[in-house]
Amino acid sequence: MVILNELESQYLNLLENEISLQDFEQWVYASKWLESTLSEAEYIDLISLNCNKSGARHDLGNILKKQINEGRFQTVRFVRLLDSIINRDGKEGESLSKMYDWYCHGYNFLYDLGLGIGLQINVPTRYGVNYYHELNDTQKTELVGSAYPMAAKLAQELKIWILTGQLVLTGEKDPDFNRWYYADYRNEEDRQSRVWEVVDRDEKTNAVRASHNTLLDKYGDFIQNAKTTIPWLKRFVKR
Repeated sequence: MVILNELESQYLNLLENEISLQDFEQWVYASKWLESTLSEAEYIDLISLNCNKSGARHDLGNILKKQINEGRFQTVRFVRLLDSIINRDGKEGESLSKMYDWYCHGYNFLYDLGLGIGLQINVPTRYGVNYYHELNDTQKTELVGSAYPMAAKLAQELKIWILTGQLVLTGEKDPDFNRWYYADYRNEEDRQSRVWEVVDRDEKTNAVRASHNTLLDKYGDFIQNAKTTIPWLKRFVKR
């Protein structure tokens, strides 16, 4: 289990909009832990930040760079999103949409959950809109519900790999391409897609040229109760 310190925990609450910037500021003023943990210069930088000015969040992020273990921080953020998808906490639509965003920023292990499902949630063109947040509540419920139970199964599998150290979010980033690095210790079978079926390969290089999303019907809609399974996961999830 990955545990954040007080500063990391409060900053994550801020990023997830569970507290406001002003709430974070009040916590900084009241925290004895910060005062005793940070150097005098670091503490002064933090308490001197004007949280009411434009760009305060960006400035705060720059101040906290040296204080936050980015790998641990990213891991907790990611597991929270997976729990949201698994438990269907009312924010699972937004969490699935973020899986696609994370895939686009370098986490290629989200080929199934991010590209296979998250993209369809993030860009719900079947409803005549461009983005998930433009849907009404009924449409959101219908769209997100159609991605289950597979969405929860994939999220559960990823959570196990993260917590057992088979997938490690390093917290390191390629500054030129804005892509996160990670370490993948899974075996070849576990790396295989549960969603995409290869339909065309290059005869000379064997490189994949085209794949078919087995969760979608010919209209691009999720197939209810798709038969795609995750045999490996059966050892860990009760029926």
